[in-house]
Amino acid sequence: RGSPRGRGCGPNLRRPIHDYRKIWALFTERTGSLIDRTQFCRAAATLISETFELLSVTVWVASERDRTLVFAASTALTEQKADRLKLPEAELDGLFKMARDCKGPIDINTSKEMSIRSVQQLTPDHFHKGGNRVFIPLVSGGEVVGFITAGDRVSGRRFSVEDFDLLKCLGDQVAERLRNIELSRQLLQNKEIEAFQTMSTFFVHDLKNTASTLSLMLQNLSIHFGDPVFRADCQRSLSRSVTHIKDLVSRLTQLRHELKMQKTEGDLNDIVTSTLKDVLAGGGVNVARDLRPLPRILMDPEQIQKVMTNLILNALEAIKAAGAIRVQTGKENGWVLFSVADDGCGMTDEFIRQSLFKPFQTTKKSGLGIGLFHSKAIVDAHQGRIEVESEIGKGTTFRVLLPIT
Repeated sequence: RGSPRGRGCGPNLRRPIHDYRKIWALFTERTGSLIDRTQFCRAAATLISETFELLSVTVWVASERDRTLVFAASTALTEQKADRLKLPEAELDGLFKMARDCKGPIDINTSKEMSIRSVQQLTPDHFHKGGNRVFIPLVSGGEVVGFITAGDRVSGRRFSVEDFDLLKCLGDQVAERLRNIELSRQLLQNKEIEAFQTMSTFFVHDLKNTASTLSLMLQNLSIHFGDPVFRADCQRSLSRSVTHIKDLVSRLTQLRHELKMQKTEGDLNDIVTSTLKDVLAGGGVNVARDLRPLPRILMDPEQIQKVMTNLILNALEAIKAAGAIRVQTGKENGWVLFSVADDGCGMTDEFIRQSLFKPFQTTKKSGLGIGLFHSKAIVDAHQGRIEVESEIGKGTTFRVLLPIT
């Protein structure tokens, strides 16, 4: 004798109408690599049309937050026809609520929902013998991301319970993918904004260094203006600063997301000497120099000068009125190097370890926290490295090492 449970299982063991495995494989194959919203919606509409033998499948993308409804793709409607079907804003609230509250596809022809008339407007009945029409809500993360309307089935066959189950599964998948596509778009947009802000901050930092150089010169203007050598240094420094600002403005109009080097062969000592003249044009600061003979190397002079300028200005800000700075160059184990040492306030080991070369991290009250991050990026682009030693109350030494080619 068969058990009651065994006799009751018969209806549940009948062969399914749809081959779910085949449908999911086809869905993944056709849509898995699509990141463009329109292309994805077209592929989804075509797949649903083929699976259920439907002549009319239309995908509408919605934003519940913005109360907008946009035509995305259709097997029957053109974009021009879809524009004429768009609903008044007053009807969208009810449509969004119905989509969010219903548990699956709705039969448009028999539903008693108050907002079903709005859906009927979005689903023209092209073939009166095409069977029932359905409305498939696309909800992901508790938010309505769109709708699918479908109808005009070949031979006028009505949708079965199994059909509705599969439509719900496909709708859930489409909703999730649409939400992920939108999140990916927002992420890309945020990264572009972040890249723009980071690059803009680099330019602001360069302008800040130029302003610091001019400020040092102005501080000594009234004292040394009668000195012809000082006036000559001022004129040269002003000219270079104006040229530098113009160059920054020019490059700001052509922002690039990557740091590109324009390397030429040169002597690091020449750049150190030029940088010191620009930064210390106003005099009044004790800077000891120890520049030793160096081999010529490939480097971007303008970018390396930015690194030197930043390190020297940092040292000037760190020392007290009677403080001292020492600049050295040399050669060491296949590297040329320059170092900037000061006897200023110093940094903690924790700050060096966790924050020193990270953007927007600084110990200065008015600093941007971008200088050393930018400097490290420049040195890295030269396949070099930056080393630092510091002690609170005793000072800091930065060493920049560049490879000898």
